[in-house]
Amino acid sequence: MTEGAKASLTSPFFANTANKDEVSGGVWCVREATAGDVAGVAAAVGELLVELSGGGPPAEELEVATRELIGNPDLGTLLVAEADGELVGVLAASWQHAVHVPGRYGTIQDLWVRSDWRSRAVGRQLVEAYAELARVQGAQRLEVGLPRETFPRIEATEAFYRANGFEHLGPRMRRKL
Repeated sequence: MTEGAKASLTSPFFANTANKDEVSGGVWCVREATAGDVAGVAAAVGELLVELSGGGPPAEELEVATRELIGNPDLGTLLVAEADGELVGVLAASWQHAVHVPGRYGTIQDLWVRSDWRSRAVGRQLVEAYAELARVQGAQRLEVGLPRETFPRIEATEAFYRANGFEHLGPRMRRKL
């Protein structure tokens, strides 16, 4: 698929993402986010930011960013996990280009799973769905930045990503402008 093209829910991967939950007995699935998901995705990412660092941008700003990502596949992708009409997981990712990584690669920016749905394969399925979309886009690798070392669940977070095929790349830094 060329840059800017978007894999759709008709791809074979998405056609097979209905999952039976062992705990509730309900069915959940991974799908691409739509305009109808904006408020829910923004709330989920807001909850993630509170968990990671105590807070983040106002909900309105998160909603604007969510709309922008949904509306422009060149920026990245936004996937949701849904059970009984409710969001139980969100993965937001962006496409990157760098000299040291020939071609396009993907970066997971946000991965949230509702607390009562953790350890039920939701995060794994979101990562796998993104990996499939990235392959279709011609990406050769995925990256993710881990939370700060002081995050109480850093070991579990790192173990999750390692179990899903990621390897340690090194710390990242940022500069706010």
